[in-house]
Amino acid sequence: MLDATIHLTARAWRRCEMPGGEFWHRKPGHLGSEATLGIASESEAYAIFERNNGFHATVVQGACYVLAGVDHVRSIPLFYCRAGNALFLSDDAEWVRQKANETEMDPVSRQEFQLTGYVTGPDTLFPSVKQLQAGEYLRAFEQDGSLKVTLDRYFRFTHNEPEHYDEPFLKRKLEAAALNAVRRLIDYAGGRQIVIPLSGGYDSRLIAILLKRLGYQNVATFTYGKPGNREAVRSRQVANALGLRWLFVEYSKELWDDAWKSPEREAYQRWASGWSSLAHLQDWLAVSILKSQNLVDTDCVFAPGHTGDFIAGGHIPHIAFTHRRLSVEQCAQEIVDHHYNLAPMTEMQLGRDHWATRITSHLPSRACDLPWQLADAYEMWEWQERQAKFICNSVRAYEFFGYDWWMPLWDREFVTFWGTVPLALRQGRGWYAKWVQECFEMESPERVVPAADLSPLWVKLFRSPWKVARRLPFVDDVIGTSLRKRVQRRTIPEILPILNEEKLNSFLSRSYQFNGIFAKEFLEMVSPSS
Repeated sequence: MLDATIHLTARAWRRCEMPGGEFWHRKPGHLGSEATLGIASESEAYAIFERNNGFHATVVQGACYVLAGVDHVRSIPLFYCRAGNALFLSDDAEWVRQKANETEMDPVSRQEFQLTGYVTGPDTLFPSVKQLQAGEYLRAFEQDGSLKVTLDRYFRFTHNEPEHYDEPFLKRKLEAAALNAVRRLIDYAGGRQIVIPLSGGYDSRLIAILLKRLGYQNVATFTYGKPGNREAVRSRQVANALGLRWLFVEYSKELWDDAWKSPEREAYQRWASGWSSLAHLQDWLAVSILKSQNLVDTDCVFAPGHTGDFIAGGHIPHIAFTHRRLSVEQCAQEIVDHHYNLAPMTEMQLGRDHWATRITSHLPSRACDLPWQLADAYEMWEWQERQAKFICNSVRAYEFFGYDWWMPLWDREFVTFWGTVPLALRQGRGWYAKWVQECFEMESPERVVPAADLSPLWVKLFRSPWKVARRLPFVDDVIGTSLRKRVQRRTIPEILPILNEEKLNSFLSRSYQFNGIFAKEFLEMVSPSS
């Protein structure tokens, strides 16, 4: 018999008997059919990963095997470790850490967490604690008296460049995929209140637009921050234009100070991290207040706009549009520049070359000679790492307070559609943004400019050259530090009550970003002796 212990803590898991074993599925409503809960064989269990849309995690324990998998964006994480000839599997990374008897963090993972806010690949902060990656499943079985564990992928976020394309046809397919994605949200909500964290951008706006078009009535929206902030102003305009209820959660330094000192905040950070991701704090306080003041229904479904701008091409680096011969090494350097920047590299023992080499080893084996190939490799890395482990992991803030969630823009049909869209239509996600604006104008005659587009023209023109110039040490030290301190102070300064003025200035002057400060404070909190 296989020596395997499965420990599932979330209330949403459903357990079913199956011939020769047991079957657990989390968020079964996402399957669209209760029939899939009655699997009778290992092959039927594999089919769950291949055919299901939505957001789910599955664990199957047979007489001589364990099969476990997460969805295409790791929205419900699973962790595991091997201890001798035994397997321990759970949705609770801390439980796995204890079973592994790990007390010391891996120094390389710790540095990566400080630089990015997450740990890449299957690793976590603790060497023996592993995680399933997006679109991945695990099979454990006994062979010749020893435990064997294999990993395989059933989904990857990939693109192929079409030789020819029909833009009007693509637009019709985009609209159909988006509407189907929101229909699945409606089916899952089943009449419950849908709550949209509504920003001033395109993604959450699209969800609100399509819910209105499809006639769903029970919708509320909210935003948060300092009174009069740009995002809140645009958010309210969008909600009013669409005739939706709008809630505002006002943040202040005093409010954050009280929240930061609470045991609840530390408990949330530890649990939501999964020992692999920096927990999102910005939304956490807003959701806490919405709950404490009974501003949203207790059984509501939060529907954030993660992550339309990325899926539509908004994160593709500028180098992919220069029409010159490219390479895997250049792709890795772009990833380092864009994602390993929460803290100064000069304060790390491992430098740029180490991370670039590590990234290169994890990039797909096919060439990155052509622009679309580099874009594909870059987006595949970001999907697997930042999107799955950091952005989508923000739904833990809803779960922590007992709420449900759904991410319609990560719907498999919607994501798969973008894999067929040519690079020219994905540049700066301009084609997508224009389409969303057209959809908005069909539902409301009132024009609302997204907050992201409100920067003065000189700022927009200066942005790209600045990204290149700031790599020069003198430019970044003298000009970059001053700009960074001013921009970050203006953004959300009230969420750093943990720091006095002198300590905050020290961090900002050393090129720490806000999440880099949070990462450092978190690491010190969970391992104060290091």
